[in-house]
Amino acid sequence: MKISMRNVNNAKQINYSVNGIEIPSRFFFAPINTGFSKEGQPQKEFLEFYQERSGKGIGINYVGNVSIGPRYVTNNKTAYFTDQLEEWADLSHKISNGGSIPGIQIACRNSTLTPIRKMINNKKDDYIEAVQKDIKKLSLDEIYHIIDKFINSAKKAYTAGFKVLQIHAAHGYFLSQMLNEKLNVREDEFGKDRLKVLTEIINGIRKELPSDVILDIRISLLDGLVSEYEELKYKDNLIKKLVEQDIEMISFSNGIYDINKQLIYPLKQWGHGVFIEKALPYAEEFPHILWNVAGNIWDLDELNLESLPNNLTFSLGRALIADPYFVKKSLDNNKQSIFQCERKGQCHYYTLGKENVGCPVYDYTRR
Repeated sequence: MKISMRNVNNAKQINYSVNGIEIPSRFFFAPINTGFSKEGQPQKEFLEFYQERSGKGIGINYVGNVSIGPRYVTNNKTAYFTDQLEEWADLSHKISNGGSIPGIQIACRNSTLTPIRKMINNKKDDYIEAVQKDIKKLSLDEIYHIIDKFINSAKKAYTAGFKVLQIHAAHGYFLSQMLNEKLNVREDEFGKDRLKVLTEIINGIRKELPSDVILDIRISLLDGLVSEYEELKYKDNLIKKLVEQDIEMISFSNGIYDINKQLIYPLKQWGHGVFIEKALPYAEEFPHILWNVAGNIWDLDELNLESLPNNLTFSLGRALIADPYFVKKSLDNNKQSIFQCERKGQCHYYTLGKENVGCPVYDYTRR
């Protein structure tokens, strides 16, 4: 692993060189499940959505929530890899030609629970009990099957031209559950070492792919099942083991979709950059890793970037859905022309019973 950083003009504009890949900005487009897919394959709107958010000051453009297979999707509009990679290769080329590094988030939902549409689920104990049963009944063969699916999906993503592979271990997805001490109560090696499944995936990808691939692990810093104090104490131990893995980046999100979506989509009254302070100590302690944080970032000036470590990067979701030029306009001191997110909730479409992502601010007819 080799990471170097260079300030272009100021703390806002930093270039990274990671395993020989030049990342042109510290601001990334967060992985979004768009709903613009059919039978796993990206549709025309899918390609246009990501093409519109390439370049424009965006370092990595993450294609979000691509499942390891049709058995492991969140809903019937979730994308997943088949043997047909032409559309995916076209997408990665469009992102690259636009000026961003193509990244992809590889995910797995393995649960007997029907995804909860409402923002907050008050039946936390029922959720915990159901997930514990799901995890305990998994055979070793099934777990290794999922591991192999992650590795094979990573190979397909790399073949299609994606340079950054983010393994989705947040938001209550399968890997997130396996990392959680409250949910993973297995008594075998996958319970005694809750990082084992993730370690197997990382090692398998490293064995199969060239050394220039960038590996990013996304975790929920706060799942929201226990007190914040109790959870941060556990996650601190887990993170310090995670940095010893053969990875280049760790991305922080929060929440479990089936418990509290507000941790994933923080309320505006919670404040700007609400989770940055929790990520800051890790960026300072482990400078050899790129750290990424998301959550309520709507004004780059309010980040006080001069006071933050250069290896701390930022994922923007709602801001870039509302205005694909959000970063560029901010960097060009043209903030007055930004189309600001109005918090109408259209971007988390599944909660509203809709088919795909939308935005009342962004004019999709401009396509």
